[in-house]
Amino acid sequence: MKILFIEPSYYTSSGLEKAALYKDSMRGAYYLSLTLPHLAALTPADIEVEIAFEVCEDLENDYDLASYDLIGITCQTVHFRRVLELAKRFRELGVPVVVGGPATIEDNHRLVPVLARFCTSVVVGEAEEVWPQFLDDFRSGTPKKVYRSGREAPVAGFPIPRFELVNFDYLAKPHVLPAMASRGCPRNCSFCSEFLYGRWRLRPVDEVVTELAAYKSRFGIPRVAFRDDDFMVHPRRSMELLEKIRDLEIEWSCQTDLNLSRHREVAEMAVRAGMKSVSFGLESIEVENLESARKRFFSIPEAEELLHFLHGNGVETQVNIIFGFDGDTPEVFDRTVDFVLRNRVSLFFPSILFPIPGTPVYEQLLKENRIIDLHPPGDLDPLVVNFIPKHLTAEQLVSGFLHAKERFYRERRDPVFWLEAENNIWGTTSAAGVAC
Repeated sequence: MKILFIEPSYYTSSGLEKAALYKDSMRGAYYLSLTLPHLAALTPADIEVEIAFEVCEDLENDYDLASYDLIGITCQTVHFRRVLELAKRFRELGVPVVVGGPATIEDNHRLVPVLARFCTSVVVGEAEEVWPQFLDDFRSGTPKKVYRSGREAPVAGFPIPRFELVNFDYLAKPHVLPAMASRGCPRNCSFCSEFLYGRWRLRPVDEVVTELAAYKSRFGIPRVAFRDDDFMVHPRRSMELLEKIRDLEIEWSCQTDLNLSRHREVAEMAVRAGMKSVSFGLESIEVENLESARKRFFSIPEAEELLHFLHGNGVETQVNIIFGFDGDTPEVFDRTVDFVLRNRVSLFFPSILFPIPGTPVYEQLLKENRIIDLHPPGDLDPLVVNFIPKHLTAEQLVSGFLHAKERFYRERRDPVFWLEAENNIWGTTSAAGVAC
């Protein structure tokens, strides 16, 4: 039996995100997701597995698609349009298709019936719980249309992800491997959909360390991007993990929250343990917005102090901002750029608020009749404003966003230095944790 796992490309306002010359496109390794190598490791050894990342590979010309017994596709909402195209194509070839991923969870599972019309099976939930049962049913010729995980999977006893299946010739150097020390997030930010995927769970520290050591010894890659939603949120556990990571002599990046500003000992240990780049979801410099977003676990002065400390210790900082909260006025754009420039931030990623169905922000705006329409599945247009802002027009929100981004990169004094690449280390894909 032979399976091809695919992470699909996606559509932007310019069309399908695919380079004309794939081998020259060199997808950045910091975009490499954990999902498919993890899923491959969960697949029995008697099944032959291949992995394709469509953004930097040519599915139609590089793969004999009709030769596979099964094709598995991971699908975020942004991939939805492309996934339907691929599913139709594979059905024409007579190849069964199973689809899973975040798109099966979001918006009250609204996309599951649509996917089920075009795919052999749809997996909803965490892969560890349902993938073995699906494979047993598939091999016996009795696959169900929809598989749902009945409970949250334990995050212990994971096999080493099968990165030997990844063609690193397509990935830009220096190579970085994704890792996961926890699943979920303990916060309840009002705009975030992470709570839809399950509770916050921590992997055993020794298992994480063993996996990182294998990354270095087995694959020869001493650089890691932790894909946790909030890597250093648990101070005591973080100190234990960081002390052991320090002995591995690896370089790493992560995403965490600004509560780190209240735990300087953790930040200092992270620097000693090899942290080279860190991404913070600041979201807003306006106190009113932080309150409404439920980000009460740090203050703006504390955030500034932490950013200066990290910069002074050679750590590249990335700040993510959402424009469009109710406390935003036309002045917020320049005030925000002033903040990130003053605090020597290397990477600044602003975005326009997108109210995700099921989140408190969405429910509030819906109650106030401020939702304009549903975001078209698979439409990755960062300039879409599908709600009515409170103190801005939609036009002001878009123009302010563009101005802030342009001004920062024009005036920035501290360019990136860890990987020498102007990219968001989080890309568009999430860590393993949702099926397929």
